Amino acid sequence: MTKKISRRKKLVRVIKRKLLKPLLYAAGLSFFLYLGISNVVLQRRVAQDQVPHFVITRQSSSFDETEFMHMLLTVQEIMRQPGTAAELKEFVSGNDTADCPPFLRRQLYRMNWAPEAFLSRMKKLLAMYAVYDRISRLDDTIAFLAAEVQEMRLPPEISIQVEALQKERDAIIGSEITPAEYDFIKEYYGIIVRLQNL
Repeated sequence: MTKKISRRKKLVRVIKRKLLKPLLYAAGLSFFLYLGISNVVLQRRVAQDQVPHFVITRQSSSFDETEFMHMLLTVQEIMRQPGTAAELKEFVSGNDTADCPPFLRRQLYRMNWAPEAFLSRMKKLLAMYAVYDRISRLDDTIAFLAAEVQEMRLPPEISIQVEALQKERDAIIGSEITPAEYDFIKEYYGIIVRLQNL
């Protein structure tokens, strides 16, 4: 009986030494290899999935429809958040050296803007809107006077003033604002009005 027990113990020791230890070493080694390879693969996939983040940093007051369209989309995105919308209005209405609030800076960066580049284009947009507003007031005045002369409520001599106002309007579009800028503001002026009415 004791021989059987001692043989069994020997067999268990041999199995442990010859089979179990190498098996555990192989399993541990393969686990570390798996961790190393999967880490390399994951880092490579993450690096491929990340799109490079381009930020518009060039300060410019020239009109580029694509940039200005992107700027209006940025304004709309920021105005959805009440606290940031007030910061945006304060930043835009301040002077050119005003510091951008940190949260607004993060929002602008997320939308690919450097604060200084965004501010220079917003100043241009607001100047364009001021000219557009003058032109729209002239249009209203011209339409009103023309209708009054046509209905014979005003003397026909007023039509000379209407022509003068029309020439002034056309001169403004040629000199102070380009036709492309005028069409752009005419299409999207509502966003600027919402920003000013915050």
